Amino acid sequence: MPAAYINDTEEEIVKLEQLIKDQNIGALCFFKSRTSAAANNDAQNKSDTLSLNRLKSLIKRYQKAAKYPLLIAIDAEWGLAMRVDNTPQYPYAITLGAMQNKDSLIYEVGKNIAKDCKDAGVHWNLAPVVDINNNPKNPVIGYRSFGENKELVTKNAIAFVNGMQSQGIISCLKHFPGHGDTATDSHIGLPVINKSKEALLANELYPFQQLINNGIESVMIGHLAVPSLTEEKNTPTTLSKKTIKGLLRGEMNFNNVVISDALNMRSVSKLYPTKGELEWIAFDAGNDVLCFAENTKEGIATILKNATEQQIEESFKRVWQLKEKAMNTVVSPSKEYYTSKSLNTKLAAESLTAVKGDTNTITNFKSDGFAGIEITSNKENLFLIR
Repeated sequence: MPAAYINDTEEEIVKLEQLIKDQNIGALCFFKSRTSAAANNDAQNKSDTLSLNRLKSLIKRYQKAAKYPLLIAIDAEWGLAMRVDNTPQYPYAITLGAMQNKDSLIYEVGKNIAKDCKDAGVHWNLAPVVDINNNPKNPVIGYRSFGENKELVTKNAIAFVNGMQSQGIISCLKHFPGHGDTATDSHIGLPVINKSKEALLANELYPFQQLINNGIESVMIGHLAVPSLTEEKNTPTTLSKKTIKGLLRGEMNFNNVVISDALNMRSVSKLYPTKGELEWIAFDAGNDVLCFAENTKEGIATILKNATEQQIEESFKRVWQLKEKAMNTVVSPSKEYYTSKSLNTKLAAESLTAVKGDTNTITNFKSDGFAGIEITSNKENLFLIR
């Protein structure tokens, strides 16, 4: 699954069309631009009102270049706006997690995002994030998580997935086996999680297991060093047979598509300088879809050289079934949709959270980047800004 860019030049577009034709590419993942592809949130350009139309036209061009229909993926955790300018944006997962017993509204968020994806020609939303936000120093998950409670994360993720599935959009859990408890950004370096397998099963892996039991279509493997799972000190879980084939498929009984996190990320790309080697190692470890594979031609050649026919056929079958589901699911027309504005208004009201504490707690909260608005003339108002 090579990357495709909405703001690419005509020259680069033609090159990708040729790659699709020559190498029989099966899927594409869209980003806004080459310079922002590694970021979690592409910077918005409000003057660019043509991004959505351009995305739609590029999808049509690339589909035309393919022998078999391409599976089109995108990161739309909080809506297409995560990657596409001037499209609806919904609250981050951490805001949705602040709502109490409002999973019906989170269902509506998943439903609206899925409708936007479907209208654009996207089949596969690489969401939701089910990492548990249990490390305040985490530089890459944070607001992308539903919260620090495994039950809450699971409940909200199920509602989000059900909303997307109601519109025929494929969902994806990430980042297995849990990227929450680390202070390292895997786009840059390899995070290390020194927890026991038992501790992970009790907490980080809980949402994954519950959604696997619910029939989730795909799981993304994160670039994490977890010695208790890989049984090696510095091997990324993305490249670990023990983690993917042993734990995820064997012990947790996941039989659907496994997709790697982006293979251009420095935590893994720097480990294998020989073109095609990383792609082969990732495939051999158990990944069916190689996201953001940069060395497509060499990767395919190396896989064909080293893989058994059974390995290839098993992965092919899983991916083909995912394509059939994505492209053949019929959704009954419905007029029961929130507008993005009305849904966001309702979400804003429901997610308001009261912070309670003594004078010291509130004083510290106020001094840590807090912006206050005076709503009372009460002289004891601790939030009053003078």
